[in-house]
Amino acid sequence: MDTIVLLVAVVAGLVALELLGMRAYRRHRARKQAAFTRENVGAVYDDLQAARARCLAEKRAFALLADAARSAGRPEDGAVLDALAAGERAHLAALEAFRGPLHAESVDPAAYPSLPSSLDDALRIAAGRLDDWSTGACRDAAARARVRGYRDIAKLYRQLQEVEQAAACLCLDMAEGARPAGLFSFCPACGLVVAGRRPAFCTVCTKPGFEFEDVAMPAMPEAAAAMLKPEGVA
Repeated sequence: MDTIVLLVAVVAGLVALELLGMRAYRRHRARKQAAFTRENVGAVYDDLQAARARCLAEKRAFALLADAARSAGRPEDGAVLDALAAGERAHLAALEAFRGPLHAESVDPAAYPSLPSSLDDALRIAAGRLDDWSTGACRDAAARARVRGYRDIAKLYRQLQEVEQAAACLCLDMAEGARPAGLFSFCPACGLVVAGRRPAFCTVCTKPGFEFEDVAMPAMPEAAAAMLKPEGVA
């Protein structure tokens, strides 16, 4: 009997501690949300605004590159670039989650120079720009957010780093004619574009692979398909 009473007392104590912990966590979260204002976050707000302006500009740049690729007779590259533009839209959606609480103002796309006449040169410039931002400004913004205690914002920046570095590699592959052939898909949550079959899960945000969206690759023209057929095959 004494053992049962002791067990009941222990369980009741554990439940009480858990309830107290949950209440303390909710109070802490409420205080943190109340303090999440433009005045309090300081440089973190400026970083978020700069990231939004930069994503808007990259989305526009990828759309222009996609049109240029199709005009140059490279529709597959155009489809991949469209997927990269969709990735920038995913980044903007993630950044928008912080806009409301901060009452953030609208931003204009960052100013980028006009594209060079050569598509491959434009792709190399885009790759360099993506790499510079992901290893520079984005990394610094993640560090500032982490120091200020905004782990969710720091995590978002780390995801952006990985996705943009992967995008930079894809741009270089297209510029060098080394883009992987076949299927592509992209993660609708973080914007990661991957070659080949859908992965089991996203390596950046861990979203299940079955939620990935396929990149609509253009059908090969009949004349080109006929040239690829082995001899003697009708």
